[in-house]
Amino acid sequence: MKKIGIIMASVLGVLLLVAWIVPMFFRDKIVTRLQQELNNRVNAQVNFRPEKVSLSLIRHFPNLTLQTDSLSIVSHTPFAGDTLLSTRAFEVKVNLLSALSGDQLKLSGVYLDQPRVLVKILRDGRANYDIYKAVESDEPEKADTSQNAFTLDIDEWAIKDGLIRYEDLSLPMKVRLEAVNHTGSGSLSAEVADLVLNTKAERITLTYDGIEYLTDKKLDAEMKLRAELEKSVYTFADNRIRLNDLPIELNGSIATGSSAPSDTSMRFDLTYRSPESDFKNLLSLVPGIYSERFRDIDADGTVRFDGNVKGTYNGSQIPAFLLNLVVNDGRFKYPDLASAVEHIGLDLTVTNSTDQLKNTVVNLKKLAADLGRNPIRGRALVKGFSHSMVDADLTAKLNLEELTQLFPIDSLTLRGLADLNLKARGVYDKAAKAFPMVDAMMRLQNGSVKSMKLPESIDAINALASLTNRTGKLADTRLDLTNLQLKLAGDPFQARGWVQNFDDYTYDMTAKGRLNLTDLTRIFPIEGTRLAGLIDANIETKGRLSDARAKQYDKLPTRGTMAITNLSYQGESLPQGLTLNTARLNLSPGKLNVDQAQGLLGTSTFTADGFLSNYIPFILDENQPLEGTLNVRANRLNINEWMSDEAEAGAKPASPSVIELPKNIRFTLNANVDQAVYDKMPLNTIKGQLEMADGVLKMKQVTFNSLGGQFVTNGTYDPKDLAKPRFAFDVRIANADIAQANRHLTLAKVVFPLAQYMIGRFSSTFAVNGRLEPDMMPDLNSLTGNALVKIVQATLRNNPIVERIVEKTKLADLRNPNFRDMLMKVEVKNGFVSIKPFDVKIKDNIVTVAGSNSLEGDLKYVLKLDVPTGKAGVQFAKAFSSMTGQSLGNVERAKIDFALNGSYKKPQLQFLAGSAVDQVKDAVVKRAKNDLKEQGLKLFQKLMKSPKDST
Repeated sequence: MKKIGIIMASVLGVLLLVAWIVPMFFRDKIVTRLQQELNNRVNAQVNFRPEKVSLSLIRHFPNLTLQTDSLSIVSHTPFAGDTLLSTRAFEVKVNLLSALSGDQLKLSGVYLDQPRVLVKILRDGRANYDIYKAVESDEPEKADTSQNAFTLDIDEWAIKDGLIRYEDLSLPMKVRLEAVNHTGSGSLSAEVADLVLNTKAERITLTYDGIEYLTDKKLDAEMKLRAELEKSVYTFADNRIRLNDLPIELNGSIATGSSAPSDTSMRFDLTYRSPESDFKNLLSLVPGIYSERFRDIDADGTVRFDGNVKGTYNGSQIPAFLLNLVVNDGRFKYPDLASAVEHIGLDLTVTNSTDQLKNTVVNLKKLAADLGRNPIRGRALVKGFSHSMVDADLTAKLNLEELTQLFPIDSLTLRGLADLNLKARGVYDKAAKAFPMVDAMMRLQNGSVKSMKLPESIDAINALASLTNRTGKLADTRLDLTNLQLKLAGDPFQARGWVQNFDDYTYDMTAKGRLNLTDLTRIFPIEGTRLAGLIDANIETKGRLSDARAKQYDKLPTRGTMAITNLSYQGESLPQGLTLNTARLNLSPGKLNVDQAQGLLGTSTFTADGFLSNYIPFILDENQPLEGTLNVRANRLNINEWMSDEAEAGAKPASPSVIELPKNIRFTLNANVDQAVYDKMPLNTIKGQLEMADGVLKMKQVTFNSLGGQFVTNGTYDPKDLAKPRFAFDVRIANADIAQANRHLTLAKVVFPLAQYMIGRFSSTFAVNGRLEPDMMPDLNSLTGNALVKIVQATLRNNPIVERIVEKTKLADLRNPNFRDMLMKVEVKNGFVSIKPFDVKIKDNIVTVAGSNSLEGDLKYVLKLDVPTGKAGVQFAKAFSSMTGQSLGNVERAKIDFALNGSYKKPQLQFLAGSAVDQVKDAVVKRAKNDLKEQGLKLFQKLMKSPKDST
């Protein structure tokens, strides 16, 4: 026994020693291999700290475990700035034998702690997760992967406390999962993999086409999925999914893509159902119902929930689908509330047997519920979304105070009697000028809303509205707002009026009173928005849309005022915030005049005046444009606040994206700003005009002083094609500082990178146009333009190109040259900058420059040196002889040609031998001819002086 104990202890000791030595010995090798393979295989920026990478044999023995404290993957164009993945801690399980053999490094497990994942798909189908570089092979279908140094043979993975966002702009659909814990297993290297997936999310929100269909629901899913990875077919074999308390079963398959690389279609063949019929489970999905108190709800009733999805989904078609939802004898009651909701009945079918969403049929055969003593009864049939056949009947009587005895509406008091009656039958088709025959009425009497958390309330609410149509013609529709009265925090407000003839809107409306936006948003908060201020309004208007379109303002009697005091707004569309200290709007039939508005835009103070025209047609008809002119003056404008979607200091800037401009706004902004700051670049005395029309923004004759010079700019931003937005820009610059231009102007760095080595001043005319990437940066390969650059006075210092020439020629005079009145003609096309030949005189040396460089900095130039040999010195003569194999002899000026390649920072200078050799040969021949000619002349002269001797 003692020997066995010694042997066991020895084995354990050896294992511990190996577990300690092996990670230390192989750490650097594995980390280097990982870095190499990430660079070779991943088309994205992968960030982690190699010094923080640790290895262990104990955590997943006998496998190696590689851990690092953080990891992020940031996509390249067109997703530049989008972080595909960031995680607080990252861990992979490495097959030990693969690490020891050195042939292949096999990763068999991946574990993420607090990952943040953003999956994004553009309208054209490009996805930010498509970052894998394909293995190059002469025979793609039979590529030999035996030499690959990195393989994925993952059989398990896990996510802890993750945040996952999915944004598909081609659908458009967004899914957000929060507090995600997920485990998965199965061989991802197999052609057919049986995957076991377990997922829990505390909150899941699903939005389709701007409408939220799920909001903050809990997800608990256990799924078995058969994945045919080569075919991209995923089959649901066995699963258990719960949304809040509603169980759902999925059967069938989803297939993605095809043999065509551009095919982004998804093919569905799915059926779904709820295996349980308990009404309480369905009730858990109703907004406002599911909470900590839900478990104690007393509920009865049965449910049928099932349907199917079959067909292809892409940008032009949808799969056919069917949804059935039936509730019988539903009832629920909160234990601490007095009344119950009873006799709940629902029979809903949503179906579409075609591949076009507009052909959807919604059939609500039955809707019934008794909210205490308040009944709701109704039915509705809608066939089609563009040409809609409608048959609806809905009645409801509600005592708002009794609702608080049915639902846990915390800290809110409601009062009032509400009635709703609606009957509609017929066709809605705006193009055919058809409208269902309808008789609808809504009434609210003695209403009141008060939050227990706030002293303000809305009291004395009385409203009566009706909608009628008795012929089925669009022109015979009439909406009446007989009376609307309320008091908000004691301030009265009232409105009344009518609109008829929906084919040619005829209207008569009045509104008068005060709205305290601060109190209003405290009672009815708007998520993600802060709104405050006072609006005093007194408005009367009437007329006809056709007269407004024809601008026959004499037929549109309109008058009134709106006084705005201390209005402040901050939201997703304007995170920097807008404050109007004072503004007064005067309404007339043709214009809405803005009189001397004063306020803050972000942190910048401004005053403004101007007008809006065509505002009445714009309100009544979405196809009518809003026109106007605004004159804005500001002492100081901080442009940097607008370069990020985040308003709060220290917040991480959101990645910029293409900004779509409204096509029904025609607006001119005349700006006069004393000083502005853009990315530490000061702009002074800014004057000019911005014009937005038909979805295009133009900048006209904007002048300003900056970089020590004067600028005049024009430009166009055209995002009408959101996939390929375009821009055009031209500028005249007078006597600006070269170093500052290189520091602040992106285009200067791209087009004229030599500026980084220059000190001095320049003038230029420059024009460029091209496409923008989704991150709003120029697509360099699309740029086309030209420039005329005049170096007024400058010195070139520490330039590696000049240093390389000096090294080759030994002409020290070329170092740190000075320039004056040097003129360059530049052309930008297809990603290249071409420079027409121009001469640079450096002391008595002349350098002729011509060629081109790519916008990434690759050089392709020819430099022609014309050097006076008398002043060049012995060192130059030796260098010349070394390069040409010829002696300078008695040449007065030497000409040497060089090819300049490489890049600005690492130039490659190549001597072009032919030109210099020919130059020496020509000089020798010329000298010989001159010598022969001179000797002949001397002989002739001698003969002329001695005729006797000559005979």
